[in-house]
Amino acid sequence: MIIEASGVSEPAAIASLFKTCQDDHDHAEDEDEIALSKLAKLDTIVTVVDTAQFFSNLSPFSSSYKNNQLLMDQIEFSNIVVLNKTDLVNEDQLESVREHVYALNDKARILTCQESAIDVKEVVNSGHFRMEDFDLERFSTVDMFQPIAGSKLKPCCEQSVSRGDTACCSKTLTIDSGLSQVILPPKNNPNAKTRHGSNYQISSFVYKARRPFNPVKFHHNFLLLYFIVIDDDEGDDDDEGDDEDVIETEDDKGESSNDDQQEKMDMDDLEKEKLQRMQEKGEEKMDLRSEAFGSLLRMKGFMWQASSHDLIGFISVAGNVARVESPGKWTCLDIKAYNGSDSEKKRLRKDWNGLWGDRRQELVFIGQDLKHKEIQNLLDSCLLDNDEMGMGVDG
Repeated sequence: MIIEASGVSEPAAIASLFKTCQDDHDHAEDEDEIALSKLAKLDTIVTVVDTAQFFSNLSPFSSSYKNNQLLMDQIEFSNIVVLNKTDLVNEDQLESVREHVYALNDKARILTCQESAIDVKEVVNSGHFRMEDFDLERFSTVDMFQPIAGSKLKPCCEQSVSRGDTACCSKTLTIDSGLSQVILPPKNNPNAKTRHGSNYQISSFVYKARRPFNPVKFHHNFLLLYFIVIDDDEGDDDDEGDDEDVIETEDDKGESSNDDQQEKMDMDDLEKEKLQRMQEKGEEKMDLRSEAFGSLLRMKGFMWQASSHDLIGFISVAGNVARVESPGKWTCLDIKAYNGSDSEKKRLRKDWNGLWGDRRQELVFIGQDLKHKEIQNLLDSCLLDNDEMGMGVDG
């Protein structure tokens, strides 16, 4: 069965319907309920990209501020990305789109076509989907810096591998400021193409720290200064109201219709003004951001704020738009990390370090000509200083 979702659907939400229940309760009580995972398995998630409109849809000045966020989410949560309408772009443009897609999802298989004509065997019954491939952790790892399997290694790298070490030319570079670490991809790897292509200078790095952000500094000196922070519920109308019956005469209906039309025109004008102000604000922030950071395509990962000590912060940035949410509590607060099975303890404790467990900053930056030193310095200035850390949780 092929399910064609709408263009504004989130693949993660659809995939979650096929997930088996992992909650700690007696599953025998649910035997009468038929779960979708018992009837079908999710084989592959395919995202079709309009290659000709790719960069327009990613524009921070598009008609909807959620467009670029949604497009990136759809690309990141897919097993196969189909680049359609390739006849409407030249070779350089196609390669640029391919590089950007690869930077967003290096695990996806990329196909190209015209008029959506592909071999159905490429996408049906391929068995690519695995839920664990889309865990949040995958957006904050350094696997992207490793050479592609099967690449020919230099003799020096072969010697390193034979000793059980990492290929010497594929070793990442860590810059430690004393407060944080920035992990950069290998510089000397001419024979093993890294996860991001070099034709369009797309690069990436990971920022890590083991102390929380001061929420005031982080929001004012970083988040609000360089991005438009959008509430997911913004713009939703509350339709709840009085359930009183209203009787209208014909004249009332005519006047009501005119009033409704005028109100709709006024609302349209307000929406246009709001969009224009947002675009102007976004342009200012993009100029500031480009000067400070370079051309940032994507930022995503875990964050730890002093004001929400027990909650995981997850930040997602696409273009001008930043979204901060919490998927739950840190694993060091999970009771199974202490009285669970050995495998559960190992899984839950894998990111623990010292007193604070898995609480951490771990942010992936992807873009062009990124200024990692400047970004590291700025984020370090938002971390709690030693005096603030010494105040403890209650401080």
